[in-house]
Amino acid sequence: MESRCVHSCKGLCSALELAERREQEALTEYRSFEMECDYPDVRELLTTLIHARERAVHLLREKRAMLDVKFATLDGINDSFA
Repeated sequence: MESRCVHSCKGLCSALELAERREQEALTEYRSFEMECDYPDVRELLTTLIHARERAVHLLREKRAMLDVKFATLDGINDSFA
């Protein structure tokens, strides 16, 4: 599935949604590898990667929430002129 930025951020950012979905998929896969792995060094690496992906998902969600507030504020300003 190849999704591109639609360059219409109003209320929806497909790039952030797609990035979040891919990070979630990677998290799921890394967690399954981590559960199956018996080698300590590999488990440690997978744990590190999981934490990095969790931070990435958090950042993506934070940015989407910030954009939602920003667009709601702009809508309120525009509505006050209508």
